[in-house]
Amino acid sequence: MSEALLQQAMDAARKRQASDADVVWTHDVNLTIDVAGGKLETLEFSEAIGLGVRLFTDDRRMGFAYTTALDDGLDFIVEAAWQNALASDPDEHNVLPEGAEVSDDDWTQESFGEIPVERKVTFCRELERKVLDGDPRIAHVQQASYGDTRGEFAIANSRGLRRSFRNAYCSCSVVAAAAQEALASREGSDSEMGWEWDFGATFEALRQDWVAAGCVRRATRALGGRACETKAMPVVLENGVAAQFLGILLPGLTASQVLKGKSLFIDRVGETVASEAVSLVDQNDLPEGLNRAPFDAEGVSAQRTTLLDAGTLKSFLQNTYTAHRMGLASSGNACRGGGFRGVPEVGATNVFLEPGTRSQEELLAEAGNGLFVTHAMGVHMADPISGDFSLGIQGLRIENGRLGAPVRGVTIAGNLKDFLQDVAMVGSDLRFFGATGTPSLLVSEMMVSGQ
Repeated sequence: MSEALLQQAMDAARKRQASDADVVWTHDVNLTIDVAGGKLETLEFSEAIGLGVRLFTDDRRMGFAYTTALDDGLDFIVEAAWQNALASDPDEHNVLPEGAEVSDDDWTQESFGEIPVERKVTFCRELERKVLDGDPRIAHVQQASYGDTRGEFAIANSRGLRRSFRNAYCSCSVVAAAAQEALASREGSDSEMGWEWDFGATFEALRQDWVAAGCVRRATRALGGRACETKAMPVVLENGVAAQFLGILLPGLTASQVLKGKSLFIDRVGETVASEAVSLVDQNDLPEGLNRAPFDAEGVSAQRTTLLDAGTLKSFLQNTYTAHRMGLASSGNACRGGGFRGVPEVGATNVFLEPGTRSQEELLAEAGNGLFVTHAMGVHMADPISGDFSLGIQGLRIENGRLGAPVRGVTIAGNLKDFLQDVAMVGSDLRFFGATGTPSLLVSEMMVSGQ
């Protein structure tokens, strides 16, 4: 079906005498299940199918339009894109990628639609029960969830490119509250929240016991937290918190933000911007990546892009437009946040800090006495341009290289430039959180404000 629709749209664009055009078609199917108190709270099925047309005039004006009315013919949506192009300004950098690759990849390992919904609901109930049974201090499970996604993406352009791929994955998560006495929590005394999640390419790959145990550990180890002293100290960031820091940095490593003058890294390619422990890579087709794909949203083949190599800034993430402006080649990082509803922007696919060889326990031992940060609040408020940040955090003391008492009600503050230079050691526990993957990090010194 997608091939015929793509060709129909391309024929309409050619008839309208567009100088260049590309067409994308996507089909996504999603299932979400939430269970609480043993009862099914959410059972949501959604399906989205649509097509987007981007075309260029002879003077490089760009127009875009999309539709979900795929049975009504496509001349009208091409005409809408054409009229939008006439209303825009010429831009010599509105170009399509070179090359005319033809490919069809199916990376789907399981047909989740064939697994009975009842089995998935039972999975959530079992996950909830395992958390409740994991420790008497677990007061209640806020939500145990399961979801699966099946997607297909196809693209064609006027240069002869024709590419498509299919993929699918599932996930589970759980959130629970713990208190020193579970009954006291229900009566309103202080409690702490814990969470954990997992994803996989097959249903059986989901680690139910591991997720339950992780949620229990996160909730219970935070009980009784108090503020620590105010001073500069070594800090170990758990991989999930390190991923949040990477999320602050990423916009500044996209060429679009550099071109807008909104990056910490303008004019710094080839310079040392981080410690030698820091190497950062983006790879579209990374097997472990949640966003794995054989090509980007413009059809440019997947590739491995080194952003930071042992602390040296090597490159930025590029799509065809930004690369043309900079006189470079696309890094295969075109993305369409709205699927068929959006034009190509620049974004990470599967970006990760290359792991080191030291375990988290070895990072703690190296820190000696300091703070292990397990949760950070207000990361979205950090300034990605100046690099300044001040975050509320929770965690555990590090005492003589071992985890000690829980800590809460404190902040860490600093600047991203200093943070990158102060990364003393990168752990071996690489884990992906959406598009970003990080191991735990040892930062030689951060300012902690507590008592």
